[in-house]
Amino acid sequence: MAVINAQVSELIKSLRKKGWTTSAIAKHLATTGITASLRTIQRHCRCAVVEKKKERKPHKLTSQVMEIIDSILRADDELPARKVKELLQSRHNITIGLHSVRKAVRTLGWNFGKPRFVPMTRGKNKDLRVIQAQEWKAAGRRI
Repeated sequence: MAVINAQVSELIKSLRKKGWTTSAIAKHLATTGITASLRTIQRHCRCAVVEKKKERKPHKLTSQVMEIIDSILRADDELPARKVKELLQSRHNITIGLHSVRKAVRTLGWNFGKPRFVPMTRGKNKDLRVIQAQEWKAAGRRI
């Protein structure tokens, strides 16, 4: 096991700052007669981290898209996220992921999730709820 002195450590750091990979540094050191494992080189490189700015794509959830999602949900507030995504794609030619749609719906304040044993909650289903309650009553179930 070879001990790397301060001069070799500085060489490793300077090569890393120039953009060399760990394996390229190991090969360079091997040509000079210094044996160092990749792990050792990585340990010495931690101090010389090269700042790379991550290029990000622009956000797809703009205020216009949020308004479109809000208008879709105002028309029918029981639409599942998958259907909202399909409507965005077919009507408005906007392609965003299902997770983004769910995030937008939560941000807009819509209660978006599966109903907890409330199969019919809309006003248009009132007649069906009354019929179901009468059937339950006739069967002897408590309402």
